[in-house]
Amino acid sequence: MRVVVLGEFRADRLVAPLSSGGAYVVVLGGTELGSLLGPDVACAQLPDSLSEQGTLRLLTGLGADVAVPNMGCYGQEQFLPVYAAAACRFRSEGKGMPAHPPDFAMLASDKAVLHRTARQRGWPVPQGRVCAEARAVREAVREIGLPVLVKEARSEFSAGRHYVRDAAHLDSVTDTVRLPVLVQQAVSGEEFGVELLTWQATTLAWPVASVGRLDGDCDPGRRVRVAPAALPAGAQGELAATVHDIVRAFRPWGPWQIDFAVDEEGRLKVIELNGRLSGVSNMSWRSTGVDPHAAYARAVLGRPLPRRVRAARVVVELLVPNGVILPPVPAGLELTLFPGTPMNPAPCIRGYSRPVLGVPEHHADAARAWLRALPPGTLLNTLDEAAFQLDRGLRALRGGSTPLLS
Repeated sequence: MRVVVLGEFRADRLVAPLSSGGAYVVVLGGTELGSLLGPDVACAQLPDSLSEQGTLRLLTGLGADVAVPNMGCYGQEQFLPVYAAAACRFRSEGKGMPAHPPDFAMLASDKAVLHRTARQRGWPVPQGRVCAEARAVREAVREIGLPVLVKEARSEFSAGRHYVRDAAHLDSVTDTVRLPVLVQQAVSGEEFGVELLTWQATTLAWPVASVGRLDGDCDPGRRVRVAPAALPAGAQGELAATVHDIVRAFRPWGPWQIDFAVDEEGRLKVIELNGRLSGVSNMSWRSTGVDPHAAYARAVLGRPLPRRVRAARVVVELLVPNGVILPPVPAGLELTLFPGTPMNPAPCIRGYSRPVLGVPEHHADAARAWLRALPPGTLLNTLDEAAFQLDRGLRALRGGSTPLLS
């Protein structure tokens, strides 16, 4: 069987179970992947743009029996609807391509569609308005009030989002943004993420992760993140109801992810829906022992998903400047340096690495002592922020970290 993986995100962890399952694997990515995946895996470039016909020609030319969308490399966010259309044709030829269906693909790739759908179905989202012209953007800001987020409807991850604090900034954003946009209330509170994998009649949810306090930089990748994280009972119920409705109405097929906030009143606000795994997948794996990428690969091979994943330890993702080496951790703790890709050479990404510290509950004191002993400048963030997130994770772990899906 020849499997073609469409995308490079954590391809090393996706390829291992596929190869061990007897598949010959070809990985298409945005960069040269040979140094990451080794000589036993064929690698090729993923085109900068794809159409339905182009995807089918690509897969046919590679002799694919199974195609596995693996979203994540830059430029691929908008391939979801293309893959949805191509998958129907590919499967009609007796081949395999697990891909999110068209309605879910649009929901996960177009912020305007997500906002309108959420309002129609009663999912909790921040106050917002979809605008197709500059005048409507200014009207929406007057209606909602500053600060706001202005989000391009169709954009790549980590792009097309603007935190607007004042009128001068609004003018510059309005003149340069690509319409249509979603003008949305800037929620104050804490941001979270949850990763899911839906396969046939099963949806698996990893523990909720905290990605820190919302701020004007809109950059959760620069905050100390922790899993598991407990939610207020009301927000937990709203999140579970939203997930159930998405699964029932839109039938995702494969990995997906929700970014959401809990505001100062403890209410849920859905921020974004993605048809892929995310940056918190390292924490999902190290907290539970079940790697979301490997679970996806095993499902492609026809293996059953686990019935449930539970947090066995707290994991704190630290941010360490390039060139700084962390001291060894005490016995009982786990420190994992996750490799990047050739685009983000291991283990450094954007000028810093993101090691994950795993802490079983009964080793909490050793973890605190290790953090306190780190020399100044070892972490990009403060030691207080890291210790605060560690303690929040420990409270969630001791409380049983209520599963999202029962």
